[in-house]
Amino acid sequence: MAVKDEPDFLVAASSSMVALTPVSADANKAVDAGLIDYEEWQVIGGSILLDPRIADDLIGRLKADGFVVAEE
Repeated sequence: MAVKDEPDFLVAASSSMVALTPVSADANKAVDAGLIDYEEWQVIGGSILLDPRIADDLIGRLKADGFVVAEE
């Protein structure tokens, strides 16, 4: 399998939240298909806002599924 150069998701973290932004077509399809469980109120400006306590697990699962996740 070829290594992708471009990220599927960008992550920006602070002490109180993590913003996960889908940036590729594959990532948007995965979000639309329900791969990530979130409520509509968690979406601001195209980013899904997450509690830092669960973000690491979700990012690990995305990477295990073959998505490229990069820090913003």
